[in-house]
Amino acid sequence: MINVTELLYTVITLFIIVIVSCVATKFKLITETFTKGFSTFIICVAQPFMIMSSLSGVEFSLENLKKGFSVTGLGFISLGICAAVGFLLTKPFKIKNDRIIGTFGLVFANTGFMGIPVLKALFGDIGGFYGAFFIITFHGMLWTYGMILLAKGCDDIKIHPLSLLVNFGTIPVLIGIILYVLPFSLPAPVTQAMDMLSSMCAPGSMIIVGSIVASIPLKELFLDWKAYYISAIRLLVLPALICGLCVLCRLSNEMVYLFTTLTALPCATNCTMYAQKYDLSPQLAAKSASLTTLLSVGTVPLMIQFAKLLLSIRG
Repeated sequence: MINVTELLYTVITLFIIVIVSCVATKFKLITETFTKGFSTFIICVAQPFMIMSSLSGVEFSLENLKKGFSVTGLGFISLGICAAVGFLLTKPFKIKNDRIIGTFGLVFANTGFMGIPVLKALFGDIGGFYGAFFIITFHGMLWTYGMILLAKGCDDIKIHPLSLLVNFGTIPVLIGIILYVLPFSLPAPVTQAMDMLSSMCAPGSMIIVGSIVASIPLKELFLDWKAYYISAIRLLVLPALICGLCVLCRLSNEMVYLFTTLTALPCATNCTMYAQKYDLSPQLAAKSASLTTLLSVGTVPLMIQFAKLLLSIRG
């Protein structure tokens, strides 16, 4: 049974953290140097522990394990659809780098940082469990399609096949699965440390987004049509499409809600970090990540209600 009220509370809570971070940045309590270093910490430390904690925190069953891997497989299909739609719908952008970053933002949502907390709010611990398996898909696509896409605008990007198997998403998932199937639990201090580190991921990513928001003049943030265009596709068109396809394919209600939610999340924070690193329309990336995060307060619950409507019609 999904908990829409808890979802709304979670999204609003994350939004408040964005506002606090934005104000702190305006008062120079958060600096650009801190934001860059903290981004690395969240990606390389907090997120891996969140993945491991989400996997090991659910009671073992073969049924859960099978569902987890089915989420991974279905995830590749859903992201493939997003990639095709993103490629087609960013054609109106005349600047090549805008098309690249626009497509990247439409394919990769904030599933790692924001997705697992939101899924836990909707489904409980099993939601975080499924979200961790989706991370396999996310990083598999990121280190193949994502890097190939970015390389179109930057010759410095080199594609390494090994990175598909060895990265900050797949290794924690592997460790988490091992911990999940082990017939014993880790000592309490270890699990508590994992939980504490993982709990830093969601607020930490929102602190980074808030810092990005503060760096953009409000006039530029709210008057760029391309940012609104990306937001509309990312938050409304893609989740509605994926939801409809899931319903038509007769997936379980649980999977319909799961993939609708994963697709309805804002643009990945990674989009901004890669855009800045490789100088690929960093302003558009920052605006899109910021605007989609702000608007997701209303659109994520809206898309859940849309999924509920379609499921009631399907019967």
